[in-house]
Amino acid sequence: MKSYLFSTENDRGGVILCDIDTLPEAVDYLKNRFQGVIRVEQGRDFWSEQEGFGSIETANAPAVPDEQT
Repeated sequence: MKSYLFSTENDRGGVILCDIDTLPEAVDYLKNRFQGVIRVEQGRDFWSEQEGFGSIETANAPAVPDEQT
């Protein structure tokens, strides 16, 4: 099971837990089930009405120096 976070044009939305395996399938399902879906996210991947499909880049965390003993 996967969870998908979605938003609608009237600032509503939610999270859906389902057996849909791919983001494009989830987008189609959510757009058919709810009116005005404008964004769907799963992990770092997303779809938005304005940007299409994409991934959120993560910044590299700064290295933690080794403790000196």
